[in-house]
Amino acid sequence: MKPKRIAIGGSAANPPQIGHLALLNALVNCNMFDSVIWIPSGGRTDKQFGIEPDHRVAMTELTFPDILRIRPGATLTIKYDDVYGKNTPTIERLERLQKKYPKAEIFWYTGVDSVVPRKRFDGKCEIEGKWIRGNELFKKWKFIVFPRVGYKMPTNLPSNFQIINIKLPNVASSQIRKLIANGKPFEHLVTAGVAEYIKRYKLYQGGG
Repeated sequence: MKPKRIAIGGSAANPPQIGHLALLNALVNCNMFDSVIWIPSGGRTDKQFGIEPDHRVAMTELTFPDILRIRPGATLTIKYDDVYGKNTPTIERLERLQKKYPKAEIFWYTGVDSVVPRKRFDGKCEIEGKWIRGNELFKKWKFIVFPRVGYKMPTNLPSNFQIINIKLPNVASSQIRKLIANGKPFEHLVTAGVAEYIKRYKLYQGGG
């Protein structure tokens, strides 16, 4: 049976952490979608990963339990087609998925930090000011927006944006990398499998 409502989004997964797990758990269990897709990103000019793609793939597999990926309701699919190469722009992802499932209702999920107005974009949000074909994305495609600590949810988002108010852990992958580089505890911010993996391969000890 082809999915009718699809939620798709992604992250650098560097490393994947409890915030990512909570987000996907919420999407899978909110009874809004038939399919949830998560994409560890490929190479981007604005991000330097500092580790091999194989490590990000391995840690992703250690983060998301099978129960999220085989449950009877929404299915969770992790797509690795970008992780070893260049990152596919959001709008191209959406267009490909819509072509594959022309009758599906498709949503890109993102944090509120992507939709708040910013001075550096002349009052526009990051989607409009930074993302490829951002104005088209903002006006024509559907979004699911999640809250983030430190950001106020805009009250004037267009009707193609839907807010899901859930409490997610206030954690960032950059925070985890900094803790590791400084020799401080980080294990509470990732799954046990990821913590063990990071220690085994001595990841992020050089900073970044």
